[in-house]
Amino acid sequence: MSTEPALVALDRALLDLRRFTAAPAVVDDDGRAIELSSLLVLDALRDEPASVRDLAARLDVAHSTASRFVTRSEQAGLVARTASPHDGRESWVEATEAGRTLTERAETYRIARLGAVVAGWDEQDVTDLSRLLTRFAQESRDVSAPRPSAGPRAAPRRRAAPRDA
Repeated sequence: MSTEPALVALDRALLDLRRFTAAPAVVDDDGRAIELSSLLVLDALRDEPASVRDLAARLDVAHSTASRFVTRSEQAGLVARTASPHDGRESWVEATEAGRTLTERAETYRIARLGAVVAGWDEQDVTDLSRLLTRFAQESRDVSAPRPSAGPRAAPRRRAAPRDA
């Protein structure tokens, strides 16, 4: 039995979801412009400080990009840098009180928006969607996209497991 029809339907659904997940580069927070990159940094930090290198890995961006994101977040008063207790050449980044408050408001907004979408669903359907979408998201991180020069029919490759340093 071929899974291709289901994969085509999944592809269409994911394309349709772009409208739901698309976010402007800058959002208004009670009259203050907050860059989306700052929200991504705050989400990557959660409740623990991290180095810029760790944030780059969590955000799947280059170190220089993560550094720019952190600088913008710091200028907005959402994060603060401190010296690393382990390596004087490295700084730690942690959310400020303003950053933690913004993170909570952003999550509350996203949860309410999701709740509105699934308001008429059975609880089991919501639980199943959560479980399967979480699995899909995790497994999609493990598969690399085909190289653009390889053409549209190139098969994705599994990413190599990260090396322990």
